[in-house]
Amino acid sequence: MKKHEKREPTLLESAAALLGMAVIVAVGYIWLGIRIEILMIGAAVLAGILARRVGLTFSDMEEGIGEKLLKATPAILIIWTIGIVIGAFMFSGSIPMVIYYGLKLIHPQYLYVCSFFVCAILSTVTGTSWGSAATGGVAMMGVAAGFGVPLHITAAAVICGALVGDKLSPLSETTNLAPMCCGVNIYEHIKSMLWTTIPASLISLLVFFIAGKGIEVTEAGLPQTAADMLASLDRIYQWNVILLIPFIILFAGAFLKQPPVPVMLMASAAAIILGGAYQGFDVVKGMEGCVNGFSVAMVYAGEAAEGVLTLLNRGGMKSMAGIVIVVYCGYAYAAIIGKAGFLEKAAEPLLKRCRTKVSLIGGALLVNFVIAACAGSSYPAFIMTGEMFREAFIAKGMDPCVLSRTLEDSGTMMLPLVPWSAAGAFYVATLGVSVYGMKGYALYSVNTYANPIMALLLAALGIGISFKRTK
Repeated sequence: MKKHEKREPTLLESAAALLGMAVIVAVGYIWLGIRIEILMIGAAVLAGILARRVGLTFSDMEEGIGEKLLKATPAILIIWTIGIVIGAFMFSGSIPMVIYYGLKLIHPQYLYVCSFFVCAILSTVTGTSWGSAATGGVAMMGVAAGFGVPLHITAAAVICGALVGDKLSPLSETTNLAPMCCGVNIYEHIKSMLWTTIPASLISLLVFFIAGKGIEVTEAGLPQTAADMLASLDRIYQWNVILLIPFIILFAGAFLKQPPVPVMLMASAAAIILGGAYQGFDVVKGMEGCVNGFSVAMVYAGEAAEGVLTLLNRGGMKSMAGIVIVVYCGYAYAAIIGKAGFLEKAAEPLLKRCRTKVSLIGGALLVNFVIAACAGSSYPAFIMTGEMFREAFIAKGMDPCVLSRTLEDSGTMMLPLVPWSAAGAFYVATLGVSVYGMKGYALYSVNTYANPIMALLLAALGIGISFKRTK
């Protein structure tokens, strides 16, 4: 058999690889309800056929997939560890205590706004939107379930707050990567992001405030569901401020700029010890919960409200397996189109047509999102888009930190709207709410699309796009 020589892909082949994936997902996932893992494998097969046309062998594709997954290993480790955190924090009573006092103290009409702020603060101090969604976010979802408040709107508030905090935190990986790809200082990058993040967040908070005001509240006190949950939680756990120690460990690790995985494991260990020493639970059961997921039956033999079982029976490394599978399937497609050069070729015509500041920022937003959506991760998108657009931004008199914030306006903020991305899969699995549909979080996740809209609006008005960095 004649050996194929690798050549540059044509624009038609590149467009087919990208549009083919979009069609497969649109028809299969949105219309037919086929699992995203199967659809991404189908997209990878299509990309593989096209890559074979440009001269890639199956060994080349395998090598590319291996390289891509190697780069994804840190994120995958965090995913596994978050499963441990949820299981351990349920065992100790740390997350249940937040749910318990949330039901007692938070007014239902302000739950969405509170969810936003709780997760924004957690993400800012820890540098991880996933960690804040898995702890504070899960707790807020529990409060919402107790009040009978729509879970998809609560999930949207959790995600929006988590993303804002992650975006503005100097401890966040994406907040460090974006300026690095554009050659700017991280703090100048954060200052630049305030131009789009603050107004987008205010719009988001206004939506959540109005949505919350629409919640009907009776004068009879707590709903029966919430009262039953409080009674069940009181029977299962003992409450004490020391149950906040696992959260304090997370915050301390963030402030000391320690690697997230060891810090999360340390907090989980503390949670298991608290579950044994203070709650009187079997520590071995706590360790089992870190792997298989926590179950109320592990620690309590009596009856518990159905809502409590739904909220608490979760976590464990095994619960994260589905997310990792989605990541693997998505990265297989991303590796093939990256190895074949389809992404770069498809972006060339757009880059040539970006002649104004508005079109340049719009082009960077679009290219960055397409790459992130295809790759299932913002990391390769930041690297490739930053390299493609940096000189063009400077030539138009725009500071490179405008480009770095543009990367986050689309890559960081919009990735939860992509079901097969690591972020989308994580939020779906952790919060138990779908991305799209009548009960999906996408529509109410205002920040995810308000940020790029604000970026385009500021560009059109000429506001905050031509400043010079301080030396």
